[in-house]
Amino acid sequence: MKTIKILFLFVGMLVSGALSAQEFNKKDINGMWKRSDGLIITISGVGTFSDGGHALVFAVGNSGWSQSCVKRCWKFREIQYKEGNQWSANNKMYMPTGDYTKDDGTVTIKMADDKKSFTAGGFTYYKN
Repeated sequence: MKTIKILFLFVGMLVSGALSAQEFNKKDINGMWKRSDGLIITISGVGTFSDGGHALVFAVGNSGWSQSCVKRCWKFREIQYKEGNQWSANNKMYMPTGDYTKDDGTVTIKMADDKKSFTAGGFTYYKN
């Protein structure tokens, strides 16, 4: 009887683990995201366009990005789904001395299991 209880406990743990495992879709990254410094981006086109999606700056908060970048500058370009909870993107950096953005290499975007946040380039973005 004790063996059967242990077996049921083990099977129950396996089933609950399988149920809690999160599956990701390439379009999960699309939407509006906010950093703690107030930078808000909206990501669109991932899983739709062959060259990937893009992240437009929607608000700058206290991020150091200029107000002139709102709805004009890209934070990420060519966002492509890789696998699991990961995407890659060309990162853009704001240059305040000339009021422009420049390429800052490729970043890996890693989404949390609950799909409510992701990290990229040392920052965490939260679903807005």
